[in-house]
Amino acid sequence: MAARGAGYPGTMDKPQGGRSSPRSDDEGLPPDALPPAVTRLVTRGVQVGEGLVFLALTLLLFAIAVLVLVQTTHNLLLPPQREAFAETVTRSLNGVLFVVIVVEVLRTIVARFQGQGFRLQPFLVIAIVSTVRHILTVAARLSLVGDQNGPALILELLANAGVVLVLVTALVMLRRWAMLDEA
Repeated sequence: MAARGAGYPGTMDKPQGGRSSPRSDDEGLPPDALPPAVTRLVTRGVQVGEGLVFLALTLLLFAIAVLVLVQTTHNLLLPPQREAFAETVTRSLNGVLFVVIVVEVLRTIVARFQGQGFRLQPFLVIAIVSTVRHILTVAARLSLVGDQNGPALILELLANAGVVLVLVTALVMLRRWAMLDEA
């Protein structure tokens, strides 16, 4: 009778007394101690739990996006009295870009539900939007602060612009690579 792991190199100890004992599976892990039915049940339970967690995350992220959008609209239409117009617009733009980031994360979770798995492209888009959002915030600070801390803020803008350039290049390369795979 063939022992478990037979046919996989390195999975069996040397025979002792005519019997082989499993040493490890093909990944170097010890053999499963649970019966296959229990393993399937545990795997199914984890899959259901994962689906419930993703569903809860989806609902929570959607609620966050709606709340931020409502709050941003309210703050844009009825800004605080002592806030400069440039600061109000910057804060509103920051809120809208935050909503775009949340929506991209939602799209990634929905794609996961549809069986597409996790993809790199949405995360690159999120990183680009997030970095542009930071650039806009720094630029607004620079316009409000003026010469005070100007060189440090300009250096920060340049560094962020470099990050955006690298991320956009990665996104373009990823899309071209995907088009080559389809051809």
